[in-house]
Amino acid sequence: MNPSTCQVGIHPKLLLLDPYPRENPYRMTASERRSIWFPKLSLPVIAAYTPPHWEVQLIDEAVQNIDFETPCDVVGVSVMTCYAPRAYEISAEFRKRGKMVILGGVHPTYCPEEALQHADAIVCGEAEDLWPQVVADIESGHLRRIYRMDQFPTLNNYQQPRISLLNPDSYMTRLCTFTTRGCHFDCEFCSVSPFNGKTTRRRPIPEVIEELTRAKEWLRSDIIDRMTRGSLWNALTTSLRIWVGLEEGSIVAFVDDLHNSHRAYCRELWEALKSLNIKWGCQSTLFLGDDPEMVQLAAESGCVSVFVGMESLSEDSLDETNKGFNQVRKFEHQITMFHDHGIMVNPGLVFGFDNDDESVFETAVDFLIRNKVELAYFNVLTPLPGTALFERYKQEDRLFDQDWSKYDGKHVVFHPKRMTAEQLQEGFFWANHQMYSWASIWKRISHTSQRFIPRLEMNWQFRKLISRSTPQGSLSPLAKVLKNLQGKLPTFETSHLIPNALLENPHGLPKAQELFLKVKARRHDAFSALIIELEGSLDHLNAQELLNRITLAARDAKMDIVVNFEHVKQATPKAIQTLVDGDLLKAITPYAKLRYRKLKEAFQSAVSEVSVGDWEIFDEVPHHA
Repeated sequence: MNPSTCQVGIHPKLLLLDPYPRENPYRMTASERRSIWFPKLSLPVIAAYTPPHWEVQLIDEAVQNIDFETPCDVVGVSVMTCYAPRAYEISAEFRKRGKMVILGGVHPTYCPEEALQHADAIVCGEAEDLWPQVVADIESGHLRRIYRMDQFPTLNNYQQPRISLLNPDSYMTRLCTFTTRGCHFDCEFCSVSPFNGKTTRRRPIPEVIEELTRAKEWLRSDIIDRMTRGSLWNALTTSLRIWVGLEEGSIVAFVDDLHNSHRAYCRELWEALKSLNIKWGCQSTLFLGDDPEMVQLAAESGCVSVFVGMESLSEDSLDETNKGFNQVRKFEHQITMFHDHGIMVNPGLVFGFDNDDESVFETAVDFLIRNKVELAYFNVLTPLPGTALFERYKQEDRLFDQDWSKYDGKHVVFHPKRMTAEQLQEGFFWANHQMYSWASIWKRISHTSQRFIPRLEMNWQFRKLISRSTPQGSLSPLAKVLKNLQGKLPTFETSHLIPNALLENPHGLPKAQELFLKVKARRHDAFSALIIELEGSLDHLNAQELLNRITLAARDAKMDIVVNFEHVKQATPKAIQTLVDGDLLKAITPYAKLRYRKLKEAFQSAVSEVSVGDWEIFDEVPHHA
């Protein structure tokens, strides 16, 4: 039988599947899912765009097992890259039974030739406009092999996702919807912009409000029905869970990748949400916290949680991935703004950028605990097909593993630049356990006066998941050395600054943003030494702090240290004198050799005027150091 020419009956059956490997160690238990997870909308949307004479069944394999003997005519599978191997296994089982299998989603869109080997047809791109044509072709017996989106679907008169098909009592909430698609940012590692477009499309607000009103009423009826059909104990416990905010339906999840992409739209939407009297969460930019008026409006309309793509606490890493609009110096203020309005902040952080070294893990955990961030999601940088990052790593021959099941944000599949793959993997494990230790949980959420029980419950369930699925991990002693070396040291002296003779156009007063000394450190690739790169402005105070940090690093690492002054913009004579102070240098010599690279060339006039006891510090080191 050729499925592409097989016509279905009068009342055809469609089975929609979200694959999830049964043996995946990160598979959540029922209690974990009910506390911290919500379903994807892709399959409920496909169900909504399926003609009403079709019988539709939806199975999320993260929730329930697949019965391959399920009566059906067509099987539709939504495929993320990390679940592609499992999707192909599922497809093979159904095709052996003569079922027609159609694959769609991000992975078939970017790996169509691969996906076609495992399906009768694939859908590439957003499916709302394509799926009705697929169904019509199935019914006529003329199914094509590939269906490609030629333009992004309009979001007007959008069919409401059939969330009623989702397994009840299996998620934090089934009240999921969206208001926008696409993202006008262009982060190198992200597949959203390539898949959904680099502009933002928005749904009409009245349609969003109508959908939420209906969904809220349906879910309330569904919960009441389950309570009345169950035991008295079940009714009492469900009532208690609703009261404390643990029962599904207590929060609406907007699953937009960039919910706050348009200020005027959000203002109108959030004003309209007030009448619904709901609690809601969304994915947002962190810099929404720069707008007190909008944060207050979000809180008044029911916002209780924002997931924010913080990604990194390194400005260099943010610039590297085209996310320079995130400003590290503002993070603490932005988080405080959300907290002041009772909104939980859930950052996503990524480890493994080219500028990341072993210090990134402890730096991230310390920052999150210090700022009392309620939850955080850590990921290993993952070069997904379709992204600019994937193409760059392919060109640089840095991918060492193309087992798609490991492209899940939890496995290292490429060669990092400033640490080994093993160090990146171990650091990811270590950060998760530190973040969800009992001490960390208490420090982060004990301050909250709103939704304390749900926040504690979510942390407890995360802790259970990580304890069960994630090895402990460890950091090398060098990780702390690097962390303690690095940072931004303020520059207070602005008079008598000497420009760096090595830089072009060195003259002129320093800008306000240059009144600091940025200290970056790394282990040298070829020999046992620490390389310290300096940028900014040097005065005697930050020069002295620099030497103090170098002394501690030399003592703890027992490695030679090379300090590069090539990119320092300006320095005071007193700073140069501090750097060659014999008493300060004596504290370093028992542990390591210290070398200054390009200090004499950059600030010759200041160096020539001071007495230097040990000229060996100016011995030139290899240029590549």
